[in-house]
Amino acid sequence: MDSPHDDDYIEQFVIELLSTGSMLTGLVRDLTDALPADAYPGEEPAAVVLEMMCGTIASVVGAVDPDDVRSATKLIDLAGTQVLEHLQLACELSRRMDPSDRGRGRTYG
Repeated sequence: MDSPHDDDYIEQFVIELLSTGSMLTGLVRDLTDALPADAYPGEEPAAVVLEMMCGTIASVVGAVDPDDVRSATKLIDLAGTQVLEHLQLACELSRRMDPSDRGRGRTYG
């Protein structure tokens, strides 16, 4: 019999994925916007920030088995793909249930 907390690790993964992704996206945006135009001549600010971030994250990820990192990367990709697939299916189902919506699908909020 499953305990009520058997899926806690899934919820924790999703929360961590979303919060870390949101934080890193905002950080890249803010740092890119804050770089003076002439800070790195001939280089795109976003590319510079990405390189900096890769160096910082490499200090942690470099200590992990590369196969584990590849597995984590694949898991993140699969999670994102699954969300988009389910959203598409939900929109299609909504259109079938209510054809009068002129192809928009259900609106949320």
